Amino acid sequence: MKFGSVLKESIALTLRFLRANKLRSSLSVTGITIGIFCIVFISTATHSLEQNIRKNVDKMGDKIVYVQKWPWGFGGGYQWWDYLSRPETTIREFKRVSREGNKDLIKDAAFFFEFGGNKAKSKLEEVSGVKITAVMGNFFEINQWELATGRTFNKLEMGKGKNTCIVGFNLAMNLFGGKNPVGHDVKINGYKVNIIGVLAQQGSAIGGQQYDDVMILPAIFASKFAKPNTNGVSSAIVIKGHDHIELKQIDYEIRRIMRSLRKLRPKDDNNFAINKLTMVSDNLSQTFGVIDIVAIIIGGFSLLVGGFGIANIMFVSVKERTGIIGLQKALGAKRSFIISQFLFEAMLLCLIGAVLGILIVISVGLLITNLTSFKIFFSIPIFTFWSFVSILIGLVAGMAPAFLAARMDPVVALRK
Repeated sequence: MKFGSVLKESIALTLRFLRANKLRSSLSVTGITIGIFCIVFISTATHSLEQNIRKNVDKMGDKIVYVQKWPWGFGGGYQWWDYLSRPETTIREFKRVSREGNKDLIKDAAFFFEFGGNKAKSKLEEVSGVKITAVMGNFFEINQWELATGRTFNKLEMGKGKNTCIVGFNLAMNLFGGKNPVGHDVKINGYKVNIIGVLAQQGSAIGGQQYDDVMILPAIFASKFAKPNTNGVSSAIVIKGHDHIELKQIDYEIRRIMRSLRKLRPKDDNNFAINKLTMVSDNLSQTFGVIDIVAIIIGGFSLLVGGFGIANIMFVSVKERTGIIGLQKALGAKRSFIISQFLFEAMLLCLIGAVLGILIVISVGLLITNLTSFKIFFSIPIFTFWSFVSILIGLVAGMAPAFLAARMDPVVALRK
């Protein structure tokens, strides 16, 4: 009997037996469905998280450098006490870097400092604990934040410290009840400020800061409330290099200027940190690699349980079909034909479970995307890989029952 004929007959018999035992088939598929759903959902969630973070990082480009007190800590060896006594960056240092930096290397520069515990009040509502981000220079050109409405600061407002502000999406909603606040006044710590723009909603910035609840002010005006290098205030100089320049050249130029400004001797360690966006991208692969391993372990146990369930059902199926197997062998059916029936049945059950699990993942993912600000990214390679693994589990789970059926003596089988 040719392979094609064997396969065709095996498929026909398998489908007939599955239809005859719908409840048992459904229960068999459920275990695999749950296992595939767990592992594919975790893999899709981590993949989506990585893609969302990478999208935000890539939008700004890879030539962005932050000069700060604290280095970005990745891993378990972060010794924070070594950086505690460092000074924060200042407006004076930003101006020197902007003025003295090599313009062939540095395209844009900006400065910002942040502090919390502020009170914002409109005619409708009052909000406490507002975080202020005070900016100077080409801050919006570098960060590329999108506005829902309004505009950014002009040179006069930035240079003179005019009492204007840009508010985060959530803060605008809370202060003005969903109405467009552009052109309206709001009081921040008792000072009247005119709203000129509203940031587009950014959603949950996992791995980054949350700017939906922030108020952005010109740095000179914000100095009325707090100053850089004082308690509770964090600051940074942000530098963007030209696209054709290597990042290490920008790094060297910043080190040169900052060490000169802080009068550090040749043997002195830097008392500032140079943080690069490429550090975030490089660390993502390692972090999500570990998460993927954990996901495989968790999902693997679920699939293993589902595989045992399939194997158990197949042994029951062999016992129920003993007479049919004996009749097939008496009529001349080869061992390959008997084995192919049960292997195909086990693999088909696992494939159906995988498809159902993936369809549930897609449904849940679309629901999350539509109801929240977190976008789910579906991956065909993830779906394909775990479908293949599911079929492989079916193959392994069906082997022992299939070979048991193939070894039956037709005479003994017909008597049962």
